[in-house]
Amino acid sequence: MYKHVLLIAIISLSQIISGCAIHSTARDWNDLSGVDDSHRYYRTTTRVGMNLLVGIPLFGDTSIDRMVKDLTESISAEDGSRVRIVEGKRENYWYGFTPVTWIFTPVKYTVAAEYTPDEKRYLDDQEQIRAKKAAK
Repeated sequence: MYKHVLLIAIISLSQIISGCAIHSTARDWNDLSGVDDSHRYYRTTTRVGMNLLVGIPLFGDTSIDRMVKDLTESISAEDGSRVRIVEGKRENYWYGFTPVTWIFTPVKYTVAAEYTPDEKRYLDDQEQIRAKKAAK
């Protein structure tokens, strides 16, 4: 049991130190369009980090500048355009395992955006979604 907990802690710490971004995209809108009758995708980007003494950044850049950069970079890589930031949320887990988390505090930041995907990518995605629905 101790080895499993240690392994999970090592994996979590390595992700925090590396400051990786995790992206998730909602592509299936059931053939509905956005507000201005254009096709839309919804994407979230999450980063984790570690603060020292609750408020001093230690590992993992979870600043709003870095979050927006990661989000728009991933959208740009898919030839998306017309980005609208919908939500940003920062969670600070100082209360997790007190008093340890008062010293080393895990932090999670999530930014969500709505964007217009590349037309070709959108059509390909919708074709795959319809095929999956037809197979059910």
